[in-house]
Amino acid sequence: MPQQQQVPVGTYFGLPGFTQPFEQYENLNGIVTPLALTAQTPWNPPGSFQKTDIVRWWELETIINWTTTVTGSTVSPWAPYNIFQSLKLKLQGQYTPLEVESGIDAAFFQMYRPMRGPGQSSIQCLMNTTTADTYSNTLIPSNNLSTGGFQEATVAGTQPLPNPITANPAAATSWVFNLEIPGSLYIDQYWDIAIDGTLLPNAAGQVAPMGATVSPQYMGGGERIVVPTFNYSAIAASNADQGPLTGSTAGAASVTNNARRVGYYASANPAELPPVFNWQYRRSSKRYPVGAFTKVDIPVTEYGQLLSVWVRLFDPSSGAVGAPVDLTTGNFTSIQVLYGSNLPRFDDDPLTMQARFIEMHGFVPPKGYAVWDMLANTSSQYGLSNDFRVLNTLTNANTHIHLQTSAAPSAATYAVIGTELLVPVATQ
Repeated sequence: MPQQQQVPVGTYFGLPGFTQPFEQYENLNGIVTPLALTAQTPWNPPGSFQKTDIVRWWELETIINWTTTVTGSTVSPWAPYNIFQSLKLKLQGQYTPLEVESGIDAAFFQMYRPMRGPGQSSIQCLMNTTTADTYSNTLIPSNNLSTGGFQEATVAGTQPLPNPITANPAAATSWVFNLEIPGSLYIDQYWDIAIDGTLLPNAAGQVAPMGATVSPQYMGGGERIVVPTFNYSAIAASNADQGPLTGSTAGAASVTNNARRVGYYASANPAELPPVFNWQYRRSSKRYPVGAFTKVDIPVTEYGQLLSVWVRLFDPSSGAVGAPVDLTTGNFTSIQVLYGSNLPRFDDDPLTMQARFIEMHGFVPPKGYAVWDMLANTSSQYGLSNDFRVLNTLTNANTHIHLQTSAAPSAATYAVIGTELLVPVATQ
């Protein structure tokens, strides 16, 4: 009698009756941390995340509770997200899926690549921003952030930024927002490839795209220890990128963080579980001093399938508390993504870059940002995501961003490079 073959892993995944999703609070829930006035405060959780089941992403529900009225401060244009500093998720046995300089960067990733959303390629509507039916084609690219960071507006009701925080908080008020920490990414049309770039067949044995989650985190394997690490900013931060408020002379606050997890219950039947690919999803940002440049090349040091990349320019010496560098004043003549022997993947000026991003995502990038998205389909803001156009830095060396301006910024200027990519890992 012929032996019956085992059903391949993932055959039943996504089918009703087999796949059991969940959304629930984590172990680390309701943790309250008082903020210091002039120093950053490390977040010291009493434990780690749960070590069970399969997680697609985590969420940090964040509530900043102002217990006294703040006086003598300036509100950062990036409030409240930059309450987080040096934010990352330590994932035992894997790359850190999120490792960013600031909550500013985590929020921007989330704005254009939310875990929930059509094609995961359009506006994050749930960050105290706007309703899904207020997208507009009347956004003007040249309006890009001539004033402010995440708070600037172009056309009323269409900018996917938080309700502007423009005044010092009073006692018994709260700032509430939610940050996503992705453990994977759903791609509508995913081409599975080997590390050397060779195309691999899908579950049907054909070389063709498929809808896939790349790759969910199996928490039970090896009793994996997972915990986010970060600092809360000081109430009186040194400049506008170091915290929501700068120059405060008085004020007291605490932060309550509730952690949540979204994923699937584990099963004894491998056919019901999501398949794991040789790639792990990761978001990162790194700071580079650039100074008073007229031409500068900033390396992209992350390796893998580069889904999107951006640069954020900030001048700490601008004004009293620093400010983003405006790319649209006419001084920036060239912003490029280059690879290999200086082959241009994108040869842009700021308005070209903005026009493309608006077509994909429906909003203008914040002030100081130049961003290139290679995962989203260019057909419409609700188009399908696919990795056909991504830049594989494992097979293409010397990936970097080239900036050119006719008026050099100050010597204190720095750049933050943000990368969203699939990094190669051994299947676990």
